[in-house]
Order: sequence, then structure tokens, then C-alpha cells
Amino acid sequence: MGYKCVVRKLEYNVTHHCNLKCDHCDHLSPFFGPKDAEFNSSISLVEFEKQIGILSRYVHTEEFLILGGEPLLHKNILEFLKLLRASKIADKIVLVTNGFLLANQDDELFKSVDKITISFYPSLPLKQDAMDKARERCREHSVELEIFHQPKFSMSIVGIKNEDDKLVDGIFNTCTVAWTQRCYALHDGYVYRCSRAPFIGYKLHKLGVVPTDFSKEDGLKLEDTEDFGAKAEEYFNRTTPLKSCSYCLGSVGKRVQHRQLSKTEIQDEVWARHSVSDSIDHAKARRRLAMWRWFKVR
Repeated sequence: MGYKCVVRKLEYNVTHHCNLKCDHCDHLSPFFGPKDAEFNSSISLVEFEKQIGILSRYVHTEEFLILGGEPLLHKNILEFLKLLRASKIADKIVLVTNGFLLANQDDELFKSVDKITISFYPSLPLKQDAMDKARERCREHSVELEIFHQPKFSMSIVGIKNEDDKLVDGIFNTCTVAWTQRCYALHDGYVYRCSRAPFIGYKLHKLGVVPTDFSKEDGLKLEDTEDFGAKAEEYFNRTTPLKSCSYCLGSVGKRVQHRQLSKTEIQDEVWARHSVSDSIDHAKARRRLAMWRWFKVR
């Protein structure tokens, strides 16, 4: 076995749809549904076992996040967690959920994870009783519990291309997802250095905005070869923007109050109407990009 690349975080979406409809969800979860059956078919226990088996030989992560969408909507969530544990790819297995379905889960789920992160939205809060029960069950099973308060979302994915290559480069090289959080994704036999990248090209192509789905061009295909660990490390540290970056604001989008989208907004795919000019926080962008260009500070 060759060189093993060590990373901070990897994530895998066991669902793309969600039981909430959050505006500016950076996985575009409100816009996934039955029409995306072919894309959703990439999520399977057989393929996950195969992919995680290869990846675990060449990459190790401090945390492996199982999320969505809402991961607890998947009827076989426990099987994914068991395969993940058996692979030994991660020091810590983390379930990321909005918590609304957590009370319905068997003890086996709590035994299968090391940490649960509940995304808490003040505009649509999880009831205190549910929070208390989650704390109690996590204590019972020695599971770390993180409550991640999200009163605001950052505008991130846009449907109108950013044609300013210099701005795209600056946005990418100051992106906290890519450089601070360093949360990478596994999707359909590819690893991605950005957790947003697997969805952007697909959705743009589905709407006819771009002629082809360029998602896989942004990723690194899994290979069961001795040099894959070194290839992955080189890929994760590239300073060249992905194609998806032309449709993303990284960490310089405006912060907006969390809210739920209406059925009409979802049907109209409102995310695709956003452009850089109406979504960027100009002051933040000037500050962050100046620090990068002058001092190479991210």
C-alpha cells in the first residue's frame, strides 16, 4: 500500500432531499426531488462500500460526516454508518442532522456514531423537549453533541456565471470551505475538494444553463493504485479554482436571515436567478481578497 493522505474532514450525502426547505442551502437540498432520481441513484450501499473500501486504503480523515439533505430520511442510514465504522477511514464518525427525526431513531444509531451535530435554526426551532432528549441519549451512549446555531445563511451558489476570472480566483483562494474547514466530499466514485462541487454542475445542466454537467471535471476519480494517496494530497492543495467556483461566492456572499422557501420558489428554482452582483458582500470581498493578494493571508 502506498502513501496515505491525512485530511481533516470528509463528507458523504446519503440523501440530497430534506424535510426542511432552507433558502440558500449550499447543497441545494430544497431543489432535489423525484425529478433527480438518476442523480440520486448514485447513493447505494453497494457503491458506498466499494468506494469507501478503496478510499480508506489511501486517505484517512479526522472526521467523516454523514449528512444530506437530511440523512435520517434514508431508511438504511444504519447500514451506511456500519460500513463506515468497519472501513476505519475516520477517527470520528459524525452525523449532521436538523434533529427533527432524531427522537424516532433506535439506540443502534447512537451506538454507531461518535458525534452528532444538530443544525439549529431560530426561525424554525427544534422544540426544547427534543433538544433535551437528544442531549440525554447522547450522554447515555457517550456521543459528543454539537448544537450549531444558524440564524443566518450565506448566499453562496448562483445560477449566473461569474465571468471575472480574477474575482473567481480570489473567491476560491479565500474560501473557508476549501482552505479553513477543508471539508472534502465523496460522491459517485469521485472525491471533491469542495463539498458544494458535486451538485453545482449537475443542477446547472439540469436547468439548461450549461451544455454539460461538469461536476466530475471538478473531482478526482477514485483509483485503487499505490500513488492515489499522493494524487489526492496534490489535488486537495491545488490553488486553481474549480469550474464550480464560477457559480459560487465562497465565503464572501451576503448574510441573510434563515427562512423557508415557498413551494412556488422551489418550483421556480429561484437559486438559479442569483448573480454575483446581487449576492456578494462587497465590503467583505474587498477586505478578504486584498489580504490574499497582498499578503497571501486566507
